[in-house]
Amino acid sequence: MRFELIDHLTKVYFGQDADILFGETGAEIMASYRESSTPAELAALRAEIADYRGSHDDLEAAFARDFERDYLPEDFGRTAAEFFDRVLAAVQ
Repeated sequence: MRFELIDHLTKVYFGQDADILFGETGAEIMASYRESSTPAELAALRAEIADYRGSHDDLEAAFARDFERDYLPEDFGRTAAEFFDRVLAAVQ
């Protein structure tokens, strides 16, 4: 899969048991993600998000088709663009 890091983030960290495993808010989930990732992995995620955004004219439709988010914390937005913006802010 071309976008493996985004897939991992959405399936594992924002998956069904996210609130039990990583935190109840998006900020808590991303703090857990940062703690378990190397600087190179965080940079790779930033690059992958930029690539994904640049590869899709209809980001919302593509994101809904390509990635599941079972857990949608309020602080991480309702749109794909908001989600990516918050993820990027969290991994800077």
